Amino acid sequence: MAVTVVVVSGPIGAGKTTLAQGLARRFGALHLHSRDLLLKHGGEGSRCSRQDRSLTLDRETGGRWLADGVLAALRDHGLDAPGLFIVDAASSEAQLDGLRGSPGLRVVHVHLEAPEPEQALRDAEQDSFEAAWAHPAERAVYALASLSDLVVDTARTSPDAVLVRVASRLGLYGRAGERLVDLIVPGLHDGVDMRPLTAQLAPHYAILLQPSAGPSREELEDAFGRGHRVLVVSAGPSASGCIQAAGIAPGRVRRVVLACRSEGRAFDWVGLREAASLNGPTDLALTLAGDLAATNWAARRFDQLTDAARHHLEELERVAGAPVSFLAPSPEARHLIERRPW
Repeated sequence: MAVTVVVVSGPIGAGKTTLAQGLARRFGALHLHSRDLLLKHGGEGSRCSRQDRSLTLDRETGGRWLADGVLAALRDHGLDAPGLFIVDAASSEAQLDGLRGSPGLRVVHVHLEAPEPEQALRDAEQDSFEAAWAHPAERAVYALASLSDLVVDTARTSPDAVLVRVASRLGLYGRAGERLVDLIVPGLHDGVDMRPLTAQLAPHYAILLQPSAGPSREELEDAFGRGHRVLVVSAGPSASGCIQAAGIAPGRVRRVVLACRSEGRAFDWVGLREAASLNGPTDLALTLAGDLAATNWAARRFDQLTDAARHHLEELERVAGAPVSFLAPSPEARHLIERRPW
């Protein structure tokens, strides 16, 4: 699997390091400084010295020195390496070619722009700005905009907005239409115990979001970006209200499990239809109580239910428009009967 390498270019003070630090903090990327690589190759501490060394290394290696440094960092991190590397920064076309020609790397080039007055204000080494800005290595950076996959004007874009635009270009937020969220919603009775169902389903998910506590919006975005599934247990009877409170888009929802309890004879059919109309369930989770529980408590499979219980389930499914996928044969049951693999 290819490792994604985000190569940032841009003039002094354009916000390259700010972007790299944001990607490292928000998405766990490894931040590589070309400055550190230049120091290893004999560049001294001053900016102009590093610029001189960059030009010399480009001539000596055809720009391969930057790619070699990235590949060495990958080897050093081995199996523990993240899937995203940030190179801060490239300063020549030869360096970009060296990275793009390296096997196993998916290279995305982001170029940041900023006008000279803005650069000077942001520069941490203002005493050397004029000399560094006039250096041939710095002047060559401007030509990289035409070679990039994304150009961002940081004078008109806040750092947070730059991060969002770059992360979206990299696909770090996941596909918007990917359905990764399943909901458990209480149906007819506020007192229906959803804990057995939650405990049985939770191992299938990367994140469990319950009314008492849950992940942050960033943690959810990270889960979606990695294609991880999320189980949400609603505190109220409305699936739409639940996902709105959790900050989850409706298009993320895959299944809605409506949890109900039924004694059979005095069942609230009108309430079931209203709950089904409100939530559009894909599955029902039913707990049998009363006479139905007394005659079916020992059942371990659907085909072991009594005829009365099976007929009752069939009518429930017709009214709700969804199958009974999970069944607790009694309120005290420690197991749920699954009709189909989840």
